[in-house]
Amino acid sequence: MSHFELTAQLEREEYRILNAIEVSMRKFEWVPMKNITFYSRLDAERVQFWLDKVHKRDLILRHSGGLKNEGYALNSKGYDLLAARALAEEDVVLSIGNSLGVGKESDVYQGIGPGDEFLALKFHRIGRTSFRNIKAKRDYVAGKFHTSWLYMSRVSATREAGHLKRLNEVGADVPVLRGHNRHVVVMKQYDGQEIQEFDDVDDAQGVFEQVVRNVKKCYQEARLIHCDLCEYNIIYTRDKHVVIIDWPQAVATDHPNARLLLRRDVENVCRYFGRLGVEADPDAVTAEITGPGAGHAFKGAPREC
Repeated sequence: MSHFELTAQLEREEYRILNAIEVSMRKFEWVPMKNITFYSRLDAERVQFWLDKVHKRDLILRHSGGLKNEGYALNSKGYDLLAARALAEEDVVLSIGNSLGVGKESDVYQGIGPGDEFLALKFHRIGRTSFRNIKAKRDYVAGKFHTSWLYMSRVSATREAGHLKRLNEVGADVPVLRGHNRHVVVMKQYDGQEIQEFDDVDDAQGVFEQVVRNVKKCYQEARLIHCDLCEYNIIYTRDKHVVIIDWPQAVATDHPNARLLLRRDVENVCRYFGRLGVEADPDAVTAEITGPGAGHAFKGAPREC
């Protein structure tokens, strides 16, 4: 049974316990009983009863260091259920189905939304990789002494949702945002695959031009740089369009290293399409993206997005 099927089975008190632990994990690695009692608004005896119940459901972790040092923390399953319940109450997601993929820092599940629309639910899992490496790479956690996986995953999802909203507004070929709660970003699902999974791509030149035009639109109109763009973050759809995915690490164009970050994205794209026979100079493509009227870096006049 998928753990999402528990969403409708949990009782109100169980959600109050999970919420109380969530709130306190902002300050504690292991949340003391007194905090859970305070935030759940339940008496101590009932708190222990419901704690035992959610623990048996494998929704929380228990740290036993003696009675005075006992504490609790959400696990990913418990946090997933809090987000899933909120998205259901907001009528964003009607049901959650099978896994669509597992990455280094996220899990993606299929969902159904209003009007039977197929959705992709991206659950950010930042704590899956080294905290030290993440804190070094992500500016939103730099310098923080206590940084839980819960906090980092939530901020990562919030950033991605914000970036997608801006990119949707300018009409970039990126996932259409349908909703966001905690560590989950809900997007329209596309019928396609990562472009690197294809042995051959029809009209590789035209597809390359699509990618470049979108990077330019993101840069000039949304003022964003992807910062991790490569063939693994480009979806090639059945109707031969591209969708650029994975935006939590994007930075604004006024970032101190903006030009270097953009140049790295462009070089990755040129290197991949070079294997498909497309000839392009990364410096010329970068100039095309950053400078209006700078001249075309690829053959043929650019088509409108």
